[in-house]
Amino acid sequence: MPLTVNITCHVCDGRRLCEACRAAGRTLSSAGYRVEHSTRYAALRAAASGTYGFDACVVPVGSGERSLADAAVALFSGRRLSIVADDPSMLGPQTTAAASIVPRAEYATGRIDLGWLTRTAPSPVPGAEPATAAMPRPDTEALAADRNVATRRLKRVADQARTSIAQAGLAEMPTLDLFSVLEDEIAWARASGGAFAIVLVHLHGISSTSADDPEAAERRLRQAREAIAKGVRGSDVIAGRGDDFLVVLADADVAGAKHGSARVARALRAASLRDKAKMKGKRARGFAAWSIGAAAYPADGASRDVLLARATAAFKPIE
Repeated sequence: MPLTVNITCHVCDGRRLCEACRAAGRTLSSAGYRVEHSTRYAALRAAASGTYGFDACVVPVGSGERSLADAAVALFSGRRLSIVADDPSMLGPQTTAAASIVPRAEYATGRIDLGWLTRTAPSPVPGAEPATAAMPRPDTEALAADRNVATRRLKRVADQARTSIAQAGLAEMPTLDLFSVLEDEIAWARASGGAFAIVLVHLHGISSTSADDPEAAERRLRQAREAIAKGVRGSDVIAGRGDDFLVVLADADVAGAKHGSARVARALRAASLRDKAKMKGKRARGFAAWSIGAAAYPADGASRDVLLARATAAFKPIE
């Protein structure tokens, strides 16, 4: 059975391929290898969570992304790895010893040395196995800690790649899916031993459409995203689904969740998004109200459904 090579990219989405990925794919296919294309984000996330299933991986890194290359060596330990680098001289000795290094200019034309695919796959380094509930062995604690730090750094780079691919040349950034973002965040946190908090916002009726003005709902959703963004850091991730918005607060605890929730609530109140005429009379209650709640990982739960349930249970009205 032929070896499968995963070509990853931070420019294309693995379906509408850029010219470099096309050229690399042709070279590998003509040599008899099976090729699977994906985003760099998807491959790194799978490797971090221990669910990566390919035999070999091609990871592109840009100038200034040395930490990404170092983390990739740890995450893909035990697999054949090729690093495509804008500037190979920036890579450290650990990376150059463990991976095949290809200059970007050569990769873009498909001129790839395939010798790295025929060499024996490297043995996994200590501490690189998927995280478990067991205490790490004393001789691997330092290596595991280094890997956790590298993975946390890697996630910040990966988030930027996810955003750029989602936008894909669009004039405005589309809304990331609430469930997918939260599942991704949990996977990264488990892989790196990290923590984060979420703020869940329910804006009843904001996504409803009207035959008279079909663009009104999208305009309201965009205004809501912009208002929420004013209450959080630029590095925090905002996602949505229907009338609900999710803000992921990186490296935040329970106190950070409460603080973030208060800031988002203030930003939404200041935005004056609601139709004043509809707010007169009896106050809306339950899911007919505009509400906000927060939860923290892992203090409030370690799964998507539990975290959303805890945030929903903490709902308070945005008045």
